[in-house]
Amino acid sequence: MPQGSVPGAATAHASPLTLGTKLSYAVGNVGLQMLIAAMNFMLMIFYTDVALVAPAVAGAALLVGKVWDTVNDPLFGWMTDRTRSRWGRHRVYLIYGAIPLGIAAAAVWMVPPGLSPVAAFLWIAITYTVFDTLMTLVQLPYQAMAANMTTDYDERTSLTAYASMGALLGFFAGSVLMPVLVRAAPDARTGYALAGSCFGLAAGVAVAVVAWRVREPGGSAHGSADGDHGPREPMWENVRETLRTTLHNRPFLLLMSAATLVRLGLTLVQAALAYFVIYRLQGDKGDLPRYMGTLLGVVGLSLFVWKYVVDRWEKNWAYVLGLVLCAAGLVALYWVGPGDQRMVMGILVVIGIGMGAHWIVPFAMVPDTIDHGHMQAGERKTGMYYGLYGLMDKLARTLATVMVAGMLDVTGYVPNVAQSASALQGITLMTGVLPAVCLLLAIPLLVAYPITRSRHADIRSRTGAA
Repeated sequence: MPQGSVPGAATAHASPLTLGTKLSYAVGNVGLQMLIAAMNFMLMIFYTDVALVAPAVAGAALLVGKVWDTVNDPLFGWMTDRTRSRWGRHRVYLIYGAIPLGIAAAAVWMVPPGLSPVAAFLWIAITYTVFDTLMTLVQLPYQAMAANMTTDYDERTSLTAYASMGALLGFFAGSVLMPVLVRAAPDARTGYALAGSCFGLAAGVAVAVVAWRVREPGGSAHGSADGDHGPREPMWENVRETLRTTLHNRPFLLLMSAATLVRLGLTLVQAALAYFVIYRLQGDKGDLPRYMGTLLGVVGLSLFVWKYVVDRWEKNWAYVLGLVLCAAGLVALYWVGPGDQRMVMGILVVIGIGMGAHWIVPFAMVPDTIDHGHMQAGERKTGMYYGLYGLMDKLARTLATVMVAGMLDVTGYVPNVAQSASALQGITLMTGVLPAVCLLLAIPLLVAYPITRSRHADIRSRTGAA
């Protein structure tokens, strides 16, 4: 490993970031997570119960976008690493992507009535793929900016805490306000279209705020400190070499694998929860905002606790503790039935406390693994790391959505009627037990994660980071 300063060392700030910078950065997460939450919680039930698309057709159409995602996340990450512009290598994508992202997000919720199965498949596949592409072009650079804004181990946790609060506000809006807005409209189809348009507008504005208020260090038309130096390789050779270097970063692979399992589990909960509330608990769609408000309120309050824990523990062990708590609550959902309102609320408190760790800890860990890769390779390729991380995150989200759609299809789910015992059993397993298994499988990977606070200090000294 290189000793001393490495050429191309990062020039990110080691001094504390201003409160204004942290708050401005957090605004972006409000808009982005609003879109993600609305789609995780409401998109499948919108397709099946409002647009009246067969679950198998909707699931297959969503899968089309993820085939493209196997290419676009790493490719767009590589693109941002090589971008040169007067606005920086990441911020430029936020400037030009804000408006198109808002338009594409609104179009997802506008499925025309009376489509044939083939036409419905094509409409969903095209609108969702366009949205997902634009989401990648905006969210990946947005996340990558954080890794370059500071190199301090604990300051990254502080920045992540602010970003997580923004994400929580957006997640609350996407999961709680979406059904409220839909119920206020004359009919569900109109409600989803109007809510989707409002969310798309809000997301575009939030991204524009980050582009306006946050400056990334080192970015310019003449290159940056973590950029390329010397002659450029042919494109695909450069992509392959950057990918190879990234995949040789063991701490990053451990973290990405663990986070992917966690994402799979939590997205199963999100995609199945509306079905669980309506059919297992025999509630109505008005109950979903109440349950989600409770869950996200607990998550929000727990962020302050997790920030305190992470400042005193190692990040991986704090993450493990959160997963254990969350998994315990999810398993308990298996024994919940109609009328168990208090029990459900108590379980949601446990799940919310555990889930709070996932909202803050892994996002503070990714930049540390990028620093480790910088030490190994002698150059900093932030975009590719976030491209691969985003790829696995999206694949996990899609796999979970397809699994829920497949479960509904196999167990004989029929929309808007009382469900059979087999359908209820499938919904219950997808909401609690299977997600808990995914979370528990991530724990051994986190135990093996090697970057501690002292280890990161050594990495910074070797790379010459300020």
